[in-house]
Amino acid sequence: MLWLAIGVILICGAFFRWRWLVDPPLEMSPYYSQALLKMLLGTKAVVWFTYILGTLFVLGGILILFPNILPSTR
Repeated sequence: MLWLAIGVILICGAFFRWRWLVDPPLEMSPYYSQALLKMLLGTKAVVWFTYILGTLFVLGGILILFPNILPSTR
């Protein structure tokens, strides 16, 4: 459930362009991955990375909540 909530927060943050998430100060780049990504690739890449990361968290949360979605290999 936590993974699902984090994924939704990330997707909403990218959609609404929350500054702390998609436009962090460059001084934070040594210890904040979003700031490092912004420094290397720009703000647009940070937004897309946040969308992708949020989607992966949502998919992981769904797989944890409903493990029978994927076929069993047994």
